Amino acid sequence: MFKGTHRHPHAAFDRLLERAGAQTNAATWLDWTFYYENLPSWGLDLAADLESDRMTGLILTPEQMEAEREVVKNERSFRVDHDPDGAIEEALFEELFPTHPYGKPTLGFLDDIQALTMADCLDFYRTWYSPGNATLVIAGDATPERALVAAAQWFGGILPVTVPRLDPPSEPESPSLRTRELVLPVATERVRLGWRTVPAAHPDSHVLEVVNEVLFANESSRVYQALVEDLEIASDVDGSVEPLALDGVFVTDVVLDEGRDAGRAVDVVLDRIDRLAAEGPNPRELQRARNHMESAFLRSLSSVGSRATQLGSHELVAGDYRRMFGFVEAVRSVTADDVARVAGQWLRRERASVVFGRPSRAGH
Repeated sequence: MFKGTHRHPHAAFDRLLERAGAQTNAATWLDWTFYYENLPSWGLDLAADLESDRMTGLILTPEQMEAEREVVKNERSFRVDHDPDGAIEEALFEELFPTHPYGKPTLGFLDDIQALTMADCLDFYRTWYSPGNATLVIAGDATPERALVAAAQWFGGILPVTVPRLDPPSEPESPSLRTRELVLPVATERVRLGWRTVPAAHPDSHVLEVVNEVLFANESSRVYQALVEDLEIASDVDGSVEPLALDGVFVTDVVLDEGRDAGRAVDVVLDRIDRLAAEGPNPRELQRARNHMESAFLRSLSSVGSRATQLGSHELVAGDYRRMFGFVEAVRSVTADDVARVAGQWLRRERASVVFGRPSRAGH
């Protein structure tokens, strides 16, 4: 998408934006692909013009496609095939979603990358790149009237495309804990546990983030204290909540000290979850979790570009950009009983998937 159009040949897109003092890039994940420009407010029409142009006028040649195929293959090699964390993440999503599209990596398997044809790419582009399948987010020094005029001027004349409706079947519940072992070029054992939870629009999504704060997210969390400070068997503990449009994923990572068994760490993680489900957090833990989440959220709105990202994410993944404005209040309203209930409901032992990363014989 950065290789040029009929109106703006290769490199013209970047050159025009650079002259305007703009930053531009793109990203893609399970639920979305987005392109952005951060630039002075007088450049709104420039950005809208360029984006509408490459929505309809992309030029794709065999030479460009082969060059980009090599780029993606190298990226996969760097991010997955030669990155232990990337390999573990890919394996965990395969365990969590063995039949659902979420189990297929956005970056693609090597065989898929090799097999893509020009026809595949052009069909994808013509099907999905249209205003009817796009969300335009404008944040910063622009009035609603000016934003609407720009949207109408640059996107209103594009012919509509019928966008296929995709309704993938829901992933059935696993009857028992799933495990996988990978031999990796790491010096010590590591393990990643994951649970399927709830879609981003579900009321429990905020509660799960509080659960993560109490258990995993920082050096004051229960599991960090248990594994790193008390038992001294791990060097790092982390956790995250991945909100998705059709499901949700709760993940925790543990990096073990040399000679320590990751199986012992899994036992401790599951035990601390069981305790939280039985007892709930104490008042200090709950308030600290709320404070951390609120401050992190407000920091994420510190720039115009980050505000646009948050608005777009809430619209595409949670179904309504206005949910962003209720985030702080939703976090403040989470109770200890909510935390206990959600931990017991969604993070049960039998619902977990576990990927162990074991050191190769050489250890590197």
